[in-house]
Amino acid sequence: MITTIHTMNIRNFDLNLLIVFKTLFDERNVTRASKKIGITQPAMSNALNRLRYLVKDELFIRGPKGMRPTPRAVELSIPVKGALSNLEFALSTINFNPETAEKLYRISISDDVAPLIIPNLVSFLQKKSPNSSLRIRSEQGSGAIKLIDSNDIDFAIGRFEIVPNRFGFIELFIENYVCMMNKSHNLSKEKRLSIEQYLSSKHLRVAPHGAPTAPIDRSLSQLNLEREIFVRIDLITMAPLILKNSDLILTLPSKTAQRMAKNYDFIIADLPIELEKRKTKLIWHNELSSHPSFDWIKKQIKVDLC
Repeated sequence: MITTIHTMNIRNFDLNLLIVFKTLFDERNVTRASKKIGITQPAMSNALNRLRYLVKDELFIRGPKGMRPTPRAVELSIPVKGALSNLEFALSTINFNPETAEKLYRISISDDVAPLIIPNLVSFLQKKSPNSSLRIRSEQGSGAIKLIDSNDIDFAIGRFEIVPNRFGFIELFIENYVCMMNKSHNLSKEKRLSIEQYLSSKHLRVAPHGAPTAPIDRSLSQLNLEREIFVRIDLITMAPLILKNSDLILTLPSKTAQRMAKNYDFIIADLPIELEKRKTKLIWHNELSSHPSFDWIKKQIKVDLC
């Protein structure tokens, strides 16, 4: 879109069409897109036809799941989003006031850390920036990195062992790994499990598809040892129900373990071997550095964890 526009006379180009394109690309539905922008459906259809004429491409084709973008539309989506984001960035630095700002903060956060941060953040925004809003996702690792690069999220929070140079980051907190079980488990009286006790037990692992090797499994492998993972699940929300009705052991970061143990009356024990510390980081693209609205919310996220 941007390179195409450069071949035209920019003075004759209606920049509102960029908003139409981005909204339709996001919504994949003319009716929803028109409502989101605040124009009528005929006006949205007319704007789309103007875009098609200017770009010399259909851009969106009707299908069973809505308006499907053409390859050209997919190609144009990144520079269009970037251009609108840069414009918003420039305008929002002028007289930023959280009490009146209408800012959408987009965050991807691991589901084990989310309960430690999001409830406080929601409460804070409602009081201090009532016209702002949050969009929460759960992608981690390379998935979250791609979302930041494509400007689909503003921040990611999680365990990022390596942070690329193009990103800034804050280390939010450091914690140990522990293991947890229900009160009726035959090892529930132990303060620290022996390596024999740990390996003779069956384990629950929480890890999404494609997740890297867990720190405990990496350390056991170095000792030529392996635990028996009886159940693996993607999200930690199911873990309490599984632990409550089984003799499985879950190895997890201490802050999440403490929260779950309090809510479900579980038992926490130390691991038989010492693992590297879990470091939870808040990362963002360097393009968002020294931006009033993002600096403001970054400080609050850190305060919530102190």
